[in-house]
Amino acid sequence: MKNRTDPPIHQFIAFSIQEKNRTIEKLVTCNNCGVVHRILEVCRSEILNNFEGTNSSLTMEDIALQLKESVRDILESYKKELPDYEHINFMIQEECIGDFIVLSQEFNDGRKSGKILKYKGKGKFEIEPFSRSEVIE
Repeated sequence: MKNRTDPPIHQFIAFSIQEKNRTIEKLVTCNNCGVVHRILEVCRSEILNNFEGTNSSLTMEDIALQLKESVRDILESYKKELPDYEHINFMIQEECIGDFIVLSQEFNDGRKSGKILKYKGKGKFEIEPFSRSEVIE
């Protein structure tokens, strides 16, 4: 895949930080193709053809070491992935009170419902249910 001149178009979720309307570039190993992508901006990356995988990117295990056991347990029980761990870590470091990640969601009868893990400040989190009407036109 890494040496193809016409790599397939695919999507993957990556946590990105925006500063002054600009995405801070970072390297991420794609969970679809295993190749390292340079994240350039929201919804745009470039494949780095020189190598697969990178040891310079933080892993879930690296970030988990920085989190309280109760938060780690929740992330593991809901089978959350690297971007969620990165987002949680960012919330704590930047004191993003009110910010959240979605733990679970389902769609029934035109409603989206589920649970979020919301940051309350000072390293504390709360699980909250949510439900809202979803209209697709």
